[in-house]
Amino acid sequence: MSSTTDHGRPGAVAGPAAEHPAQSARALSHAERCRTLAERARAATLCTIARDPAGYPYGSLVTVAVDAHGRPLLLLSALAEHTGNLKARTEASLLLAEPAEGRADPLALGRMTLVGPCRPLEGAEAAAARTRFLAAHPRASYYVDFTDFSFYRLDPVSIRYVGGFGRMSWVEAAEYAAAEPDPLAPDAARILEHMNSDHADAVLAYAKALAGIKDATGASMTSVDRYGFELDVITPAGPKAARLAFGAPVTTTDEVRKAMVALVREARGRSA
Repeated sequence: MSSTTDHGRPGAVAGPAAEHPAQSARALSHAERCRTLAERARAATLCTIARDPAGYPYGSLVTVAVDAHGRPLLLLSALAEHTGNLKARTEASLLLAEPAEGRADPLALGRMTLVGPCRPLEGAEAAAARTRFLAAHPRASYYVDFTDFSFYRLDPVSIRYVGGFGRMSWVEAAEYAAAEPDPLAPDAARILEHMNSDHADAVLAYAKALAGIKDATGASMTSVDRYGFELDVITPAGPKAARLAFGAPVTTTDEVRKAMVALVREARGRSA
């Protein structure tokens, strides 16, 4: 399995902007996107193989955390149907999706399905899972020590990633485990809101001067990560997409601010 998209290049964005040089700006790999999604996820759909009716996929809502390698950790009750299914057969999958955060179309959201065996943990592994899980779900402390609850871990053998329209791939388990979550993910929504609400003129300047979309009449920033950001640009011919890179990878909101200011200066210098 490869980690390239169906369009042949990691991080490609389908649409008119794919032919523009700005589209070659470095983006998060699909493995990085998956790790970022996993770190932020707090709920997921667990699919097990049903005992009755036998052999059918059985989906259920569960809360989730991940360990240091991105492996999903679940706190499951022995009374739950999915737990009985796992005791009979360990094969499972877990669907995680990005939070909507105001986006109307759920199919535009990133999501991934991790496929692999899901087994109960014991001893030191269970204790480590308890610490990670309660950090993500403090309210679980009310029932974590009930005798019918146990920690399970899904060990991915492969991951299917879909990052919205035209962005998808299979991600190798080893590549996923080695990838790092994007450090800007917790602040991304706030950064986008600030740029689109308070600096719309700068965002339009990015589109015109840096992305080279001279006939742009409007633009909005749709995503931001350590390497750069993506734009949705309005033109007389219809919407276009573009990606622009920061001068260097960033890890904090202060570094993002400085990088955005530098790009505004560059955009205005080119326009002049």
